[in-house]
Amino acid sequence: MMIDDIISEHIRLNNELLTALSTMEKTNKIFEIRQQLINLQKQCPHMSEVYNWTSTDGHTCPYCGKNIVEGEKK
Repeated sequence: MMIDDIISEHIRLNNELLTALSTMEKTNKIFEIRQQLINLQKQCPHMSEVYNWTSTDGHTCPYCGKNIVEGEKK
């Protein structure tokens, strides 16, 4: 998966999750979206030579949103 795909999928899933949470979805939709986000984070390289974005808090991947502990390898 390319970094562009990861970024766009992360945005799409976050929007879908916000919609499900705001409507207080009573199905398994929230759990399914959460699982998709976790799978996306596993595929993310957490760095890109194209964008060279940096984390604003030093702990969150700017591409997929994963909480990364400093010193931890991918």
